[in-house]
Amino acid sequence: MSKSSAPIVMKFGGTSLRDEISRSHVLNHIKHYADSGERVVVVVSAMGRKGEPYATDTLVALLKDVGHNINPRELDLVMSVGETLCSAFCAHLLSCSGMPAVSFNGRQSGILTDDNAGNAEILDVNPSRIVEALDQGDIAVVAGFQGVNERGDIRTLGRGGSDTSAVALAAALGAEKVEIFSDVDGIANCDPRQVEASSYLDSISVQQMLAMADEGSRVIHPRAIEASIKTKTPIVARNTFNNSIGTTIHHKEASEKEVVAIAHRDNMVLIEFALEHKASSHVDGVVYIDSRRLLLNDDVYLSDKLAQLEEKLGFYKLSRHWATISVVFNNKVSKKPADLDYAELLDSPKNIISYLLKEIKVRETLKFLHGRYT
Repeated sequence: MSKSSAPIVMKFGGTSLRDEISRSHVLNHIKHYADSGERVVVVVSAMGRKGEPYATDTLVALLKDVGHNINPRELDLVMSVGETLCSAFCAHLLSCSGMPAVSFNGRQSGILTDDNAGNAEILDVNPSRIVEALDQGDIAVVAGFQGVNERGDIRTLGRGGSDTSAVALAAALGAEKVEIFSDVDGIANCDPRQVEASSYLDSISVQQMLAMADEGSRVIHPRAIEASIKTKTPIVARNTFNNSIGTTIHHKEASEKEVVAIAHRDNMVLIEFALEHKASSHVDGVVYIDSRRLLLNDDVYLSDKLAQLEEKLGFYKLSRHWATISVVFNNKVSKKPADLDYAELLDSPKNIISYLLKEIKVRETLKFLHGRYT
């Protein structure tokens, strides 16, 4: 008998599933809840990272080796394979470990999306088949990052899409909470891979976390944060490889105590137009700089987005290896922006100080800003 009809949703990223040792930690986290009688839904990303056999980038490379002009429909289909494979594998792994489980792809999970290939929005979730599995005492293992449009074509949800799948499912299921597992201890006040002195936060408001995610923080995608707001579903960012409590993203008012965190984007291309534009209304994924400049991720969708921009806005210049760094306050900015002679200070909301700079200066700048503001 379960403790409550409200399930717990657990999402595990690619680094949590890449090998047998990693997966043993995943099993332990799931077993903790299953043995306590909880109803458990597990959302999974593709296993591993680029270069490993089942990682999404590896699968996409099969198409890129043939030619770089990939039809978005075919690209979405290939990009969904890693998560689908992982869901079936993990369900089998759980069942063989004494925890009966059933796998679901995006269609079977009842996730309906719009028709925007590569960056689809979730329109509705009907998790009836997942509820049936939970009622039968099974763990539901769901392929993240995907749904289907009205015609039944697979559509992927863009970067961080498995997080969005997890939170959207949690909202539809009335879940007790969502736990997002990765290889870090929670939400840090700066990227710990770049700044050794960074520290992890016990909690953070959904408003500040959304601002951080919008400014490039990769721990949880902004769409996932937004999906939690309507139902006020708590999100906990945790480490797969230890038992730390992680960081809780809460829906209360921001604390009066000042909380400062730093987010950044890298691997960006800067696009400059001859004429003024409103490109943010034309193409998904645009980071608006001013009326003539914008940034885009230098990823597999770049060529298609550039074609859209050129058709709508005309001639442009492109340069690579750009980045942004943003200092995000929980309330309004309380300190003067730092004067960095190699970075451009950007127009930002009242709680953010943001800079545009070359990628090569990111680590140095993060360390400086962390020391100045946190």
